[in-house]
Amino acid sequence: MSHAASSEAFSGVILVARGDKVLLRQAGGLADPARAIPNTVDTPFPLESLTKQFTAAAILLLAKDHKITLDDPIEKYYQTLPPTWNNITIKQLLTHSAGIVDCNPCKISSYRDYIDLSLAKPSAFPPGEGMLYSNAGYGLLAAVIERVTGQNYGQFIETNIFMPLHMAHSGSGVLPANGALGYIQNAGDTGWRAGQRAYLEFHTGFGNLYSTVDDMLLWVRALQNDTLLPRALRDAMFTDYGHQYGFGVRISEKFGQREIWHTGADAGAGYGAIEELFPEEGLTVIALFNNSGLTKNPVTLTVEGKAVTFRSTPARALVEDLESLYFTGKQPH
Repeated sequence: MSHAASSEAFSGVILVARGDKVLLRQAGGLADPARAIPNTVDTPFPLESLTKQFTAAAILLLAKDHKITLDDPIEKYYQTLPPTWNNITIKQLLTHSAGIVDCNPCKISSYRDYIDLSLAKPSAFPPGEGMLYSNAGYGLLAAVIERVTGQNYGQFIETNIFMPLHMAHSGSGVLPANGALGYIQNAGDTGWRAGQRAYLEFHTGFGNLYSTVDDMLLWVRALQNDTLLPRALRDAMFTDYGHQYGFGVRISEKFGQREIWHTGADAGAGYGAIEELFPEEGLTVIALFNNSGLTKNPVTLTVEGKAVTFRSTPARALVEDLESLYFTGKQPH
């Protein structure tokens, strides 16, 4: 964990586990650089787009209880859709195949504003005929959950996922007082720059949850047994429906292993999250961090079937080092 000791590198918490055995659980950097408050293993961080897998699981819970079907048209639950979107199904939203173009940037005061402004844009393609990653699509799924259950999204997740799994340090909306503040420090910077406010409460369904690494390990373990979802629905969640995407998770191969993973980031706010599961190996890697600055190290990942190379965050560099060390005995950096 030499990376975590460097002030210009990793700031957050990293957890590596194989099965039920935790191999590494360590915090690095500062939760509040201005007051020199360190991150601890119990510090909560925004999950950013890792929220989407909770949204997907919530939809599958409703399907399990026969309250919805994945082939239901979204207009059944969201009546203000423009006519061109009437044929979109829940499954197409789950797999980012609805053709919805996000309204970035846009001024919003609620997640429904984000949905409506996105739906006002022309579609990228007819529903089901392509793949375009869409936050607004997962916002629509949150609206389905609220319409069907009569609860707000956060209440449903708390009651049906967090509480049964004993994820006591997870929640939705504004981070608690002990949450990490977002900062940005790029390679070569002499100091930290505070990130902008994250506005988690405006990102319902696609980026409004927060958690700790210990709670997230409970979550990943639950997705590997029948605690929350039966095998058939978990298999559906982890199926590649094209472009290496399932329901709220990416599916690819790494180190010769099948990998189920996702990332989340709000680079402007300084936050990010990485979750990677190698199911055959039983290896889980979780990183939650509050420095979205960039290192000088390039990293190449397979995203939607294509190799993408970019400058890595300190967290991504650390994850790559640890996974390489585990699978090959060598660190790339």
